[in-house]
Amino acid sequence: MSNPELNEAFEGIPLVDVTGPDGTVFHFRFGAMVPYAGEEYAVLLEMELDENGEEQVLITKVEKTEDGSLGFVVAEEEDIIQAVFEKYVAMGVEAGLEGLSDAE
Repeated sequence: MSNPELNEAFEGIPLVDVTGPDGTVFHFRFGAMVPYAGEEYAVLLEMELDENGEEQVLITKVEKTEDGSLGFVVAEEEDIIQAVFEKYVAMGVEAGLEGLSDAE
């Protein structure tokens, strides 16, 4: 699936539940699909702020499960996490600048 198709597939999903190894369920909202190195990564934003009042970000790879549905696999490679996060931030800055004119 291409990036626009994945964005469209997840666009209507306001909440993604991710279950940790200990069974704890974390609630995330879908941020964006970010292409990197020929793969598609989903940026998920935790619904609850951490103890410092900051939003936690989870970088996941989108893969098909055995039943054919799409699932999220947490990225563990620091270089991939950093690169995808930087692209995500750049996408947000770009989107924010789109509405500005030279006069502003």
